[in-house]
Order: sequence, then structure tokens, then C-alpha cells
Amino acid sequence: MDSRHAARHAHALDLARRALAFGARHSTVGFLTGLDRWALRRYFIFEPEECPKAGNRPSSPECFLKNATLFTMVDASVVYAIYRDHRDRCPDAAEAVVSAYGHYTHRRAPPELSFDRAFYLVSWTDRLWPWAGREAVFRLTACARCHCRYLAPPALADDHARDCPFCKLKLRYGREPRIQVRFAERKYPRVTEALAGLVTAPRNAAESG
Repeated sequence: MDSRHAARHAHALDLARRALAFGARHSTVGFLTGLDRWALRRYFIFEPEECPKAGNRPSSPECFLKNATLFTMVDASVVYAIYRDHRDRCPDAAEAVVSAYGHYTHRRAPPELSFDRAFYLVSWTDRLWPWAGREAVFRLTACARCHCRYLAPPALADDHARDCPFCKLKLRYGREPRIQVRFAERKYPRVTEALAGLVTAPRNAAESG
């Protein structure tokens, strides 16, 4: 095994480790790394509760669109926007997906979307892995009203008033407690108070000295 092949293999194992830690299915890890389930069992130790998930993979865009809630579409847009930012800096799509999901779960706890769901959203939008060669299901567009980036089917990507999930969130925020709980406002100190503290702190320290 030459050094380049060894480096690629080590990177694949690292990606697999991180994706599995996020709860990825073995098939999803296979798409990302090229490692089949036998290789995963050879390199990783799985507890009984870590067996492959039961049920169908979330691989149907039709089912996703049919069942998506406002929460789902907001988080789908957030996940893909984070992925896009990572991808702009990293040519490796698999690395960008895993890094972006880690960033997403750090910001959104508990996460609305599973790792597998995030993987398929990226696949459908960028036409990668199981969706290579097919028509894109989503397009990332910027809302002309609120300027947030969000995912929408290409045919609807310009109908911001109807389809922007962030405009919908803002409209419903004041009257729906469950949205207020899920997207709690963060309290930041006023900028003027923060600046005043920075300015007066050295003076107080000097006077006390």
C-alpha cells in the first residue's frame, strides 16, 4: 500500500468514525467512504444497540416533501447552508457533509434532522452519491424579503412569499408557543453596555490599585 492510498484509507476510516458517531446508517457511510458493511464491522466494534437501524432509509424526496413541517424545512435550509459554506472551502463533499452536520448539531440541540436525512438532502440538491445523474430536487435560493437562504424545489425557488420557511417562522412566531420554545430568542447584552464595561474596567482597576 503506497502512502497516498494509505492516506485515503485513513481518511475514509476517520470519516466513517465521525459519521457513525452521529448515528449514520452503514449504507450512508458506504456512500460517503466506499467502505462496505463488512469493512465497517472489521474496523469498528458495534454494541448490540448499534445494529443497523430498522425501517426504510429516508431516501425518498417525495416522502420528505409530503411530510415536512416548518421545523423540518427551516433546519433543512440551515443544514444545507452550513454544508455549502464548508464545501466552498473544502472540495471533498463527504468531508463537508460530516463537518457541516457536526456544526449543525452544535448549534441546534436536539437536532431536528438525523445525519441520514442531512446526507440525502445534500445528495438531492447537489446530485451526488445515490442521486448522481438525476434532476436536482432542491435549490438554495435567497429570499427577496428576509434575505435568508433556504431550500426549495427549483420550480418554486422564486416564490418567496409562499415558500420561504424563515418568513413563515417570523409570521407565526408571536402566536405559536411551540415555535417560541423551539426557536427561543437569545438574550445578548446591549452593545453600548458591553462597550461601557470594556471602557470602565481598566479605569476601575487603576483606581482600585
